[in-house]
This record gives sequence, structure tokens and C-alpha cells, in this order.
Amino acid sequence: MDDIEFLEKQTPDEKFQYTFNSGYTLAKYQPEVLEQILFEIEQNNLHGMEGFKWGKWQYEQERSKEHVNEFARIRSLGRDKDRNHER
Repeated sequence: MDDIEFLEKQTPDEKFQYTFNSGYTLAKYQPEVLEQILFEIEQNNLHGMEGFKWGKWQYEQERSKEHVNEFARIRSLGRDKDRNHER
């Protein structure tokens, strides 16, 4: 059974969960493949595949949060270094 047959047999909630998880994983490990899939979904007006887009969105939100935390950590290190120089 291929992925299309598998998805056709799923409930809408199961299909969303599957495509969401796939979108998240592809965004993390193979973003260029995900972009091709999203393009095909849009070009062919495929309904029920919104999970790919939402999985990508979730991954991007988590990455943004990681970046903000990393910037805050670096900024904190810089402040600590400045305080040590003032002494």
C-alpha cells in the first residue's frame, strides 16, 4: 500500500495527524522536499493535506523560539563579561 492509499483510508483527524507529523519531520530534515510537496499540493488543489503546512509552521515556531533563547544566552554572556571587566 502506498502513502496515497494509506491516507485515503484514514479519518480526517488521522490524516491531519499523519500529514502534520510528516510536515514537521520534513521541515526539520528535508525542507527542500517539503517545499516540493507543498507546491504540488497547492498546484493540484489537494484538500485534506493542510497538515503538511501546519507541521512546517510548528517546526518554524520552535526554531524561532530556540533562536531567541540562544540570542538571550549570548547577550547574557556578554553582560557577564562586561561586568567582570568593570571590576
